[in-house]
Amino acid sequence: MSEKLQSRPAPSQESEPQKDIVYLTGLPLFLLFFALCLSSFLIVLYMSVITTAVPSITTYFGTVEDVDWYVTAYLLALCSVQPLTGQIYNNFRIKFTFVSFIAMFVLGSLISALSKRSITFIIGRAFAGVGAAGMFNGSMVIITATTAPNLRPQLMSISVSLILVGGLVGPVIGGAIAQHLGWRWCKTGLWIFLPPGALIAITILLQPIREHVKKPKAAFVARNVHHKFDLIGFGLFVPTCVMFMLATSWGGSKLAWNSATVIGLLCGSLAAACLFGWWTRYHGERAMIPLSIITNPVVMYATFFSLLEGGSFMMNQYYLPLWFQSVKRASPQQSGIMMLPTCISQLLSAICCTLLLRVVPYAPVWGLVGNIAVAIGSGLLTTLTSSATAAQWIGYPILNGIGRGMALQMPVLAVQAVLPSTEIAYATAIILLFQYFGGAVANCIAKTVFINALSPALRKYAPGVDVLRVIQAGATEVFELVDAKDVDGVVKAYNEALTLTFVS
Repeated sequence: MSEKLQSRPAPSQESEPQKDIVYLTGLPLFLLFFALCLSSFLIVLYMSVITTAVPSITTYFGTVEDVDWYVTAYLLALCSVQPLTGQIYNNFRIKFTFVSFIAMFVLGSLISALSKRSITFIIGRAFAGVGAAGMFNGSMVIITATTAPNLRPQLMSISVSLILVGGLVGPVIGGAIAQHLGWRWCKTGLWIFLPPGALIAITILLQPIREHVKKPKAAFVARNVHHKFDLIGFGLFVPTCVMFMLATSWGGSKLAWNSATVIGLLCGSLAAACLFGWWTRYHGERAMIPLSIITNPVVMYATFFSLLEGGSFMMNQYYLPLWFQSVKRASPQQSGIMMLPTCISQLLSAICCTLLLRVVPYAPVWGLVGNIAVAIGSGLLTTLTSSATAAQWIGYPILNGIGRGMALQMPVLAVQAVLPSTEIAYATAIILLFQYFGGAVANCIAKTVFINALSPALRKYAPGVDVLRVIQAGATEVFELVDAKDVDGVVKAYNEALTLTFVS
């Protein structure tokens, strides 16, 4: 009985692909991969689509007190549940587990779309975050289970690239809805996630997905959930994430960094993290994040790499469109068109890099080259001015996109190459956690840098404007509030604040 209750399969149960395994090919593979790519695209699209529509949503609900939660609730739920998805996929059948996460994502979208109150909207966002936590990890597990080893790097790279594309076009879609359809559509626009969610679920259910190991029946797992899942570790990890992300979200904007609330949240997060680390070490291989996996050198490198790369991606995702809208005076829709070179370069770079991996089959090399390109591109972004030519504001982001397309996929590919198939779900969950976590922290840092830089810049270049009113108005509406003589000064102030943000 004790062997059956282990949360991870024993090594003897490992079943790596054999020669007699039949993988999907042709139309079934195409349909399955299309569904997985669509799910990856939706994960980040849902997170980013409301960023430019938040002002309109606050108008709908008649309150600005909950504005931080409109974005944070989704990310908090996603990061908190992410590590547990490894154990979930290793104990339940892959196909039905993935569809269950899709259903949770769609349910969250439906709740938000139907919401009449701000709190209901936030609850819906949290439900969707729980669903999203298992969707991308499930995509990687399904690709491993259904495709030949020589195809996996290319398919995984394309799937990862669509996360990048979703993050970049999300704000544009949200802005276009707010600009052309009006504020009432910003919330109900979440209906757009229901049809693709249903399509993904149906497609996955119709495809055969093999299991790596023989798994117990769901009823048995449910009866022994306390043995199969590290509930204590999960209970320690959730408050660690919640307190840290709230502290970094509120610090420097809603509350001062030295306020009792922020300091208390940081101290509480540190204490919970220490307890979680101790419990993980004590619980060993049955922990939510198994010790042997997190201490694997390749996994350690991949998680650190994902932490930094996720942060870099998130800052560019939010603040480059803001530069287009505030400095180049572009509309949300126009800024989306301006972001197309970045999207295309990322996607093409990811595909080309998987082909180059056949020549130099060593992921860290391409990860290093990609990050060098990102560093150079980000450095060039700090030189942008209001008089920047098209060659500059197109070329610099393209260099960034090429580097990011090469780099962001490498952690997942690296762990796929060195770990047995039964450990891939755990490792992928850890990598995604650090990627999302890095993005959340970096976005909070960038927000603090931007706000703290914008105020003195406005006083310097446009001393006649109401600084607080300008900041609250946002980049798309600020120029309707200031006199014509102050427009150039406001543009210079935004440019200075944003280039400092790119430095961070």
